[in-house]
Amino acid sequence: MGVPREVLELENRSLGREGEPTLFRAYELLLEEWRRGSRDRDVGLHLMFLAWYLLCEPAHLTGLDERAVSQASLSAVFGKVHEHFQPTIRGDAEALYVVGLMAHLFPYVLGEVAEIDALAEEYRALYRALVPQGLTADIFIGRGAYGDYFASQSQVVGGY
Repeated sequence: MGVPREVLELENRSLGREGEPTLFRAYELLLEEWRRGSRDRDVGLHLMFLAWYLLCEPAHLTGLDERAVSQASLSAVFGKVHEHFQPTIRGDAEALYVVGLMAHLFPYVLGEVAEIDALAEEYRALYRALVPQGLTADIFIGRGAYGDYFASQSQVVGGY
């Protein structure tokens, strides 16, 4: 199943200098998918990313309608999706990397800072045990704004 084509198109439209503020609409569509019962791994990863990104970046870049959704609800979506995948995340290097990195970079948008910091450290250790040399950018290519963001992060020397 995977991430719907329309969502990837919206994510791709947000990229680059001429990027459009389309990420909130992508988030809304993915949230609808989730609420309809889609528990596809990539849907979950993109949904967590979009919820987190909407919390971190200004509305004029993301298209976030702050009247339609609160910061608390975005954080709650991230938490619920993470909770769903938590039982299987230990063996998934990509999921450990992206969730851990998001928690590491902006813990205060996701919940209690001490808990989120501890989660980030745990996921870093688990991820590095699976992939000591780190993930390569190529696994993220062609995967929308999610892929673009984590491809660039994966190239940071000595990064997460």
